[in-house]
Amino acid sequence: MEEHQSMDDQFISKVQDIIEQNIDNENFSVEELACQVGLSRSMLHRKLTKLTGKSASETISHVRLSRARDLLEHNVATVSETAYRVGFKSPSYFNKVFKSYYHISPGEIKKEAQAEDQVKRFQQTTVNTSVHLLLTKTRVKFIVTIITLAGIGLILLFSLTALLATPKSVAVLPLENLTGSADNDYIIDGIHDALVGELGQFSALRVISRRSTLRYKDSDMLIKDIAEELDVNTIIEGSILSAGDSIHLLIQVIKVGRKEEHLMTLDFHDSLANILSIQSKVAQAIAKKIRANISNKEYKQMQNTQIVNPELYKAYLRGMYFLHQGNTADFEEGITYLEEAIEKDPGDAFAYAGMALGYATMGHGQLDAHTAFLKAFNAANKAIKLDPTLDESYTALSLLILYQDWNWSLAASSFESALDVNPNNAVAHAHYAWYYVLFNNNKKAIEHAYQATILDPLSASFHAWLGLIYVHNHQFDKAEQSARRALDLNAKAAYGQLILGRCCLYQKKYLQAIAYHERLPKGMYWDAQRAFCYIESGQREKALEIWQHYETLAQTQPINSCYRGMMASCLGFKDDAFKYLNEAIDNKTYPITYLNFYPHSKAIKDDVRYIHLLQKMKLPYTK
Repeated sequence: MEEHQSMDDQFISKVQDIIEQNIDNENFSVEELACQVGLSRSMLHRKLTKLTGKSASETISHVRLSRARDLLEHNVATVSETAYRVGFKSPSYFNKVFKSYYHISPGEIKKEAQAEDQVKRFQQTTVNTSVHLLLTKTRVKFIVTIITLAGIGLILLFSLTALLATPKSVAVLPLENLTGSADNDYIIDGIHDALVGELGQFSALRVISRRSTLRYKDSDMLIKDIAEELDVNTIIEGSILSAGDSIHLLIQVIKVGRKEEHLMTLDFHDSLANILSIQSKVAQAIAKKIRANISNKEYKQMQNTQIVNPELYKAYLRGMYFLHQGNTADFEEGITYLEEAIEKDPGDAFAYAGMALGYATMGHGQLDAHTAFLKAFNAANKAIKLDPTLDESYTALSLLILYQDWNWSLAASSFESALDVNPNNAVAHAHYAWYYVLFNNNKKAIEHAYQATILDPLSASFHAWLGLIYVHNHQFDKAEQSARRALDLNAKAAYGQLILGRCCLYQKKYLQAIAYHERLPKGMYWDAQRAFCYIESGQREKALEIWQHYETLAQTQPINSCYRGMMASCLGFKDDAFKYLNEAIDNKTYPITYLNFYPHSKAIKDDVRYIHLLQKMKLPYTK
């Protein structure tokens, strides 16, 4: 009987070992487990059910979740990283399954582990100090010192515990329109955006971007689930009861932990002309309530509120409302409203700042680049001259200089100004990362790209951009995690597929790399990526077909000389490559400044002409 039991134990151990060996393989199935154990699927199911009371699929899930809990309790990785390590391709699905299984969220376990680590480090430091004193001081002094240390230790321990229990992180949910008219949506949207911006000026706070919080508009999700998804412990809810010439604003501040706690309610009823003052007072009251430290500089900056012209401000809010829609038709309508605001008061900075950011972002991909650059550049400089405290102006200027003007020192100082005004500016962080990519400072690039994902956690684009930088740095595990997060947020996130394809390509998994690249959208940029993949995978003929297609197309219409040069480079057509790449530099054709970043150029890096390309752009050469 004991021998039979021992064999059963060995069988269970073997099953668990096989699952452990494949724990990060999201495609590991019951069929594969049965094959490796040497049983049919039905036999495996019956045997495991008899011995453990769990089916084969339940056993796999149990091992995955047990490992996940162990990683979280030992504070080894973030929740998202843990999900990927144990074979879940979707962190949100992992959260759901984990919570259902253990009746506690992975985020809560992670926070408890972090708190325990801090306390243990503190206790160890105190013990080491006490032992040293025991060996070097007299008995009387030792006793006095121990008592003193114990008192200080208790104070520090309580302070540390309180600090860990209340991280300074905030999400402002979309405000509810209770005015009785959908025509006021643009005002409600604008005030929500402004509150995020006001709170973002406090460096002691981590404030989730407007774009990530918009997902919860009209959502029936529980507050605690929203807080967990955004990784914050303070949620701001609000509603607008009237939005004409006067504004009636109600704000609820909710602390979220194991239990929800309503910290305070704010009720403001004032003229629309005083809206800037209202928004500033709300932000300061929230920061004070959650005990966020406000520097003297930040406090003074928030006192510079002015009375606004209600009609001008409405025109500004309408303009920004349409610009936020993100398409060309709404963009044009938004610009019309901003121009109307400028006509009403040419000395007001808001409309200029909004117009600058609109042209800078839309011109980056959807409008005529030269026209957009001039309009955005002029508007940004005008806004900064009128009001140097608007981070939108500096952000717009930074994008323009980085991608079109190529004044690198001015780009850096402009980004620093944007983040000085608003440390929680996710857009500025995301693009500042690409400034550092140009100068091969991977550490800084990753730091800013990662910060953008923290501030805008539901942005598929920012997760993908971080993944691209990880690929460039050959950190393939992290790149894959970022790519899967991007695809989890947006299944159509093309850069997610590109990152996975690049990871496979660099690891010589050519068939998988081709499969990922062939899922990319149509268009010359994506075709250039496919051509490189085909070359690296030994399928040169397919790359030549792409090249010939665009060479034929170039006879009847203009095409991007940068992409043309990149394809020529990876095909080994060096003279053509340098011809088109020089043309791209002369015309400042995006994304020529990232020549060193794209792998297509590796075939020409030993050519002295390549160094000359970088010198023309005043960029450093690295092999």
